[in-house]
Amino acid sequence: MPRLLTNAGYTDVDLDVVIQHSDLHGIEGFTRQLDINRFEVFFQNSVINAEEYDQLKQASEKINNSSEAYAMMTFVMACGQKPKCD
Repeated sequence: MPRLLTNAGYTDVDLDVVIQHSDLHGIEGFTRQLDINRFEVFFQNSVINAEEYDQLKQASEKINNSSEAYAMMTFVMACGQKPKCD
């Protein structure tokens, strides 16, 4: 991303990371990410095979049924100063 922004003429290009953890924000906020149904379209379109889908399904069930489950998401952001238009 930084290279793309620089090549597009942006200046002061920077990169930042935000981390969300269920111990701080609650596991409820990760419900969508841990839902097996969001991966079904990948299986239907052959992006993942049946074995991979089954592995994801088993992992999803274990996480959703465990009182010890936790999750962490990392968001990487690139930013920069937009070039001035003439």
